[in-house]
Amino acid sequence: MSAQHDGTSRLTYSLATVPATLATDRPAHLYVVVSNSGPRDVLCQQISVVLPTGDLPKHLLPARRQVTVTAEPADQWTVDEIQGGVLLALPQDETAAFPAEGTKVTVRPANGEPVSPTAHGLLLRITDFRTNARAGTALLAIQETVSIDRGDTWEEHQVTLPVAKFPPTEALTADVVGDLALYEADAQGNPSSSPATLLKPDQKTVLTWTAPPDAVCDVYYGGKPPVRLTHQEKWQLPVTGITRDTHFRVQVTLKRSGETITHHLSTAVAVEEPTIDRLTVKSIKPNGPDNVEKTPYLSIEGAVVVAKACHVTGTLYGENGTLTVGDSVVAKKDLTVGTDMNVTGAVASTGDITTDAQFRDVKGTPLRGQLS
Repeated sequence: MSAQHDGTSRLTYSLATVPATLATDRPAHLYVVVSNSGPRDVLCQQISVVLPTGDLPKHLLPARRQVTVTAEPADQWTVDEIQGGVLLALPQDETAAFPAEGTKVTVRPANGEPVSPTAHGLLLRITDFRTNARAGTALLAIQETVSIDRGDTWEEHQVTLPVAKFPPTEALTADVVGDLALYEADAQGNPSSSPATLLKPDQKTVLTWTAPPDAVCDVYYGGKPPVRLTHQEKWQLPVTGITRDTHFRVQVTLKRSGETITHHLSTAVAVEEPTIDRLTVKSIKPNGPDNVEKTPYLSIEGAVVVAKACHVTGTLYGENGTLTVGDSVVAKKDLTVGTDMNVTGAVASTGDITTDAQFRDVKGTPLRGQLS
C-alpha cells in the first residue's frame, strides 16, 4: 500500500555547497545529508532528487549538463541519473532502516533471537557540474518513499531545498579574490609573463592579485608596516629591496550586505644569495672540506668584524702572511709587544731588532742594543 502526503518529510535533509556561496557560471558541488531526526523509526525504499536544469534564474545548471553522483555508505546505496537532472538513490537491500534518534529498536524474528535493524545515514555527493549563467534561487525537489510501520504501508513525501546563485563578484570566488603571485618586473616596471620563485638580491618585482574594485587591501611582507591600497582596477604593488626569502600576505576586506568580509592571501619567494642584516644563532656547524687538522672548514667570504671579545679554543691560522698561532707566532710586518717577550729558543733576524727592553740569552745574560 502507498499513499501521497504533503507537508513535513519523515526524514531530515540538509544541504551544503562548495564553494559555500555558489557563483553563476562557475564549477560547483552539492552535498545532501539525510538522516532521521524524528521520534519514530523510518524505513526508506528510495529517495529521488530533481536538479532544475535550464537557462533561467530558477534553474541550477544548464540543460543537458551531466553530473557525477556518489553515495556514502557506498556499499548500502546505489545512485543513478534516470534522466537529465533526475537522481534516484536506492538502498542495496530494498529497504534502508533509519532508527529514531537516540533510540535503539530491536525486532524479534521467528527464531526468537534479537536483531537490530541496520542503521543508515546517507550522504549524496553531486559534483563536477557548472552552474548556469543567471543569478537566482533554484529549488532541489526531493521525494522520499518511506514507511513508519515496518513496511506494511509506504508513504511518499516531497521537500524542496533552496540553492542560491550569485554573480561571481558577490560570491567572491577564487578568481575574484585570489591569484596572489610575485613577478619579475620588466624595464617599464610591468610584471613578466610567469611568477618568480627564485630572485637575485634587490631584483625589481611586482606583487599582483585579484579583488573587487571596492576592496581594501593591506599588504604585509619583510617585517615592514603594511601597505594599504584601495579602489584599484588592477591590484599591483611594486616591490624592491628583497634580499632574503620573503613571505607575502594580503588581507582583502570587503563590505557585503552590511557585513565585513575578510580574505587572507599568501605567497612566498626565495632569494638565491640572501643577505641578512642581523642574525642571532646559538650554533654554526661547518660543512666544508677538512683543514690540516682534519677539521671541516667553515668558509666566510669577506671581512669579519667582531665588536667584542673573540675566543678561539683551537688553533688559529691566518692566510697571506697575517697570523699563525700554533707552535709559533710569525709576523711579516711590525710586531709590537706591550710587555716582556720571553724567548726560550734562538732569535734570528735578517735585519735589525731594536729594543729598549732586556733580552736575555739562554744562560740568562742580558742583551742590549741591536741584535742580528
